Amino acid sequence: MVTPRLRMTACLALTLLLGACELATETVASPRALVVVHAVLNPDVDEQVILVESSLTGRVRIDSTLRFDPLDPIRTAGGEPLNRADVRLFREGDSVGVEATETELNGLTGRYVVSRARMAIEPGRTYRLRVRTADGREVTGETRVPSAEANWTPGLGTVAQRVTFNRSNDTLQLQWTAVPDARTYAIRVETPNGPWFLFSDSTRFALSGQLRNFFVGGLPSVWYPGFDQIVSVAAVDRNFYDYNRSGNDPFGGTGLISSVRGGLGLFGSALAVLRREVTVLERDRLPLDARWLGTTASGSPMEYDLWVEAVGSPRSSVSGRERLGARRYLVGTLEGDQLRLVTLVGNSSADTVALFTGRVSAQSITGEYDRRFDTRGATQFTRRARTGN
Repeated sequence: MVTPRLRMTACLALTLLLGACELATETVASPRALVVVHAVLNPDVDEQVILVESSLTGRVRIDSTLRFDPLDPIRTAGGEPLNRADVRLFREGDSVGVEATETELNGLTGRYVVSRARMAIEPGRTYRLRVRTADGREVTGETRVPSAEANWTPGLGTVAQRVTFNRSNDTLQLQWTAVPDARTYAIRVETPNGPWFLFSDSTRFALSGQLRNFFVGGLPSVWYPGFDQIVSVAAVDRNFYDYNRSGNDPFGGTGLISSVRGGLGLFGSALAVLRREVTVLERDRLPLDARWLGTTASGSPMEYDLWVEAVGSPRSSVSGRERLGARRYLVGTLEGDQLRLVTLVGNSSADTVALFTGRVSAQSITGEYDRRFDTRGATQFTRRARTGN
């Protein structure tokens, strides 16, 4: 039985609850823009890259339709570069530093570089960064590069050992020598959908052929049959580890563990300790899994290796590669007998150079290329049993 007092209490609680949902409308001023810096020193590369930009506060209009360009990474990724800054790297005990040069590509880019000829980054050494913007703001940082073995030479970490990997039944076993002053190790696999990335404190790691990319919606496979995928392990400093293990709160703008003073961002270092170029294969399971032979309009032969990468309903995922000439990769879908293939000049889905749509029968594929792309190829293919790699 509900008493009058209980009814009154319930009504009061409901009134307070409803009242609490009424939000006042108030214009909030844009937050102060911060200088954002990203730089990871790497002794193996020919030039050190420092990105300098402004935090986004709604002050400027961002063009989000631009295709990403690694030489203009801030603007083409939707950021606001800070141009004409004085950006310098300092060795231990150096008070003058080496001034970085800003990349110019249809205007200035906020991408500053220091070549190996001007400053060779060495393992086990400490370096400082100083950024002075055109309006007088200053950002500084410091990092110690992880040490290397006695036989280390510049560029050693860019040399990849080639491995053939059948994702149906193989596991890629990785093992490397410990780096005493590394904070941890960063393991990375390049995939068409972006990198798979993980930290490990161990000097051993196993990558299954059935591994999924939990950084991408839908959890696609990490390994794509037909692709050559780079796997790398790097010893990283504390700055790199802290920044990448933390996250940004989109509401409060906090949460990132910044390693620079006077701004926000990362000034860290990494040293490659292992690199593999993995040729990914798959056992043939379905009719599309085969070698497909065709002839281009100019009379040149063309060969595709195709696999159903993941079976779906109603649409399956397809991957593969061109076998002749400069190797290019293929991704696409198969729905019923309708095949859609995208040709990639690199191993990223952003590297599209052709789009083929066709129909698959038991022994042939017939279709055409999208006219938006310049690349042309064979429009008819015949199925062949796969022999060799």
